[in-house]
Amino acid sequence: MTEVPFSLSFDAAAGTLTIAGDVDEHNAAGLREGIEKYSQMYSLDVVLDLTAVTFLPSTAVGVLVRAGQEFAAAGTTFELAAAAGTIAERVLTVCAMPHRAY
Repeated sequence: MTEVPFSLSFDAAAGTLTIAGDVDEHNAAGLREGIEKYSQMYSLDVVLDLTAVTFLPSTAVGVLVRAGQEFAAAGTTFELAAAAGTIAERVLTVCAMPHRAY
């Protein structure tokens, strides 16, 4: 299996952080750091678009769960989104994580 490089980009106007590639155990810290950075330590609402994610193991799901807890504690919104039928959308569904499929 070929690893797809992990990347993230932020659209400040839309408050959307887009994640792409493999979010494996090596990149989970980068995901957490990106969420913290672009949400200004959970003080800004963020939509996390996972449509372009190609690998989303339990380590990454743990990062998403923890981020959701941090946003809730801060009183801000954290929304997970992914196109229907994508790997990320299927993982979020199997894990019963609230998300928006589009």
